[in-house]
Amino acid sequence: MKNTFYLALLYLCLALLLAGCSEDETPVPECLQVEVMGEDCDTGWYILKVVNEQAGTRQVNSYLGQLHSGFVTTDNLPAMYRQPGTMLKATLELNGEYGPRCVTVTVMYPAVKVTNVCTPAPVTDSV
Repeated sequence: MKNTFYLALLYLCLALLLAGCSEDETPVPECLQVEVMGEDCDTGWYILKVVNEQAGTRQVNSYLGQLHSGFVTTDNLPAMYRQPGTMLKATLELNGEYGPRCVTVTVMYPAVKVTNVCTPAPVTDSV
């Protein structure tokens, strides 16, 4: 009787384990508020400031390597968003393949790729 109970308990635990692991949900990057600061030292590269709107709150779509705030640089910013002061929402992915080549001593920011622009039209900061 004890062996049957332990065997049933083992099958139940294995079934729960398989059911919990069968859902392969890949985390997706969230749209981040980004401000275009201006051109970087290399031609075609732009410095972006990731604006942390949710400081101190837990983000639902967070994953390892998710950018939350700070400065980054990119070379694939769409042309309509390249004006300094432009605010947009975009998903960013770290670019470990290449980065800007600067000839002077300068601050180097992490290189990213803009994978998706979530904002329908550019919003320019009017001063």
